[in-house]
Amino acid sequence: MAYIEKRGNSYSVIYWYDDESGAKKQKRVSGFPTKEDAMAAVKEMRMKSAAGIDVNGDRQTCGQIMERWFAEHCPHLAGTTKAKYSAAMDRLEKLDIYSMPVRRVKPATLSALIAQLESGQGGARPISTRTALSLTEPLRLSLSWAVRQRLIPSNPLEGAAIPKTQKRQQAILSDEDVRDLVSASKDHPFRTPILLALYGGLRREEVAALRWQDIDFPRRTVTIRQAIALTSQGREILKDTKNTTSARTISMPRFVLDEVAQLPRTNERVCTAPGGAPYRLGSYSQAVRRLIQRINNERAAANAKAQADANEKKRRLSPDALKSPMPNATYHDLRHTHAAMLIRMGVQPKVIQERLGHASIKMTMDLYGYLMPGLQQSVADALDAEFQTIADGNENGNKCAEKPDRAGA
Repeated sequence: MAYIEKRGNSYSVIYWYDDESGAKKQKRVSGFPTKEDAMAAVKEMRMKSAAGIDVNGDRQTCGQIMERWFAEHCPHLAGTTKAKYSAAMDRLEKLDIYSMPVRRVKPATLSALIAQLESGQGGARPISTRTALSLTEPLRLSLSWAVRQRLIPSNPLEGAAIPKTQKRQQAILSDEDVRDLVSASKDHPFRTPILLALYGGLRREEVAALRWQDIDFPRRTVTIRQAIALTSQGREILKDTKNTTSARTISMPRFVLDEVAQLPRTNERVCTAPGGAPYRLGSYSQAVRRLIQRINNERAAANAKAQADANEKKRRLSPDALKSPMPNATYHDLRHTHAAMLIRMGVQPKVIQERLGHASIKMTMDLYGYLMPGLQQSVADALDAEFQTIADGNENGNKCAEKPDRAGA
């Protein structure tokens, strides 16, 4: 039985239910803006109750909520996202949270769950806070969904402290680093993927899926239509690009496409191993790290030789004469380096956003805004020059006005 009551500017639904001991309990759900909304909620409660659904939600377990959320809400999601959530639920199923009634969940429950995941409870290896937080997504999302569906009165994790995780710092290569990497990659199997990331800003998943038909050599453009993704089981699958803006056509430098045109076409994919098979996604960063290690070994050897020559001649070696080691960059850092190169060239942020396929200009600024202070100085210098041009023009105009009119003299 349920009835509606007005409280202030909104309406509440009051209903009774039987607790675990069979005793009658009363519950109030508030916040309905209109009486019609409250009446619709009452009707929905009656329908669920008739179907045997626990209207109050107190006796439902977190696992039941997650399973229902996955079955009803997640079918429309991308396959890789569903696989990610499914793998996370498999991990949570081994912990107490899965069988825990919703009524026992408190904000502190999330912190305890993250600690369990970090320590490797449930027969798994210890993981980082970032990974543990990612594994709790099905729980957090399903409880929010259950509130919207009025399966539970409120979200017990509301107000829970979400631990802050530090993002990995971007490893931006300097111009000298880029020159050495391009030089070291000559005749290397991963030469083409490296050039596409450095001078096109392509993601690893986009490079892996790039086909010959996606390249227009006369117009010097590359069109990104698809990407390769990893499932939770480590299987590679072909999917659409990350978002609608990730599907894009970009212009490429002539020298890059000239090299690509010389590659053997043993597969519909552009970037393949010497045998013709596409490279595995995990091999991209491995190849970059090995090249960087080789470059750093060569720099260390050159520094040692320069220091030895200076010692032999009994002179002090300037620190500028020594080469610093390259940062331990990943393949994705080559994409970051491409963005940094565009910023140093003075390319407008909107163009950078479109070239990288970001969903919004905000995302571009959030990622690379810290690299753009130099643009402010360029703007100030340009305004100085504009002001000086106007001032010179005014001065010349005044001088002309001061000259006598010969015709009227």
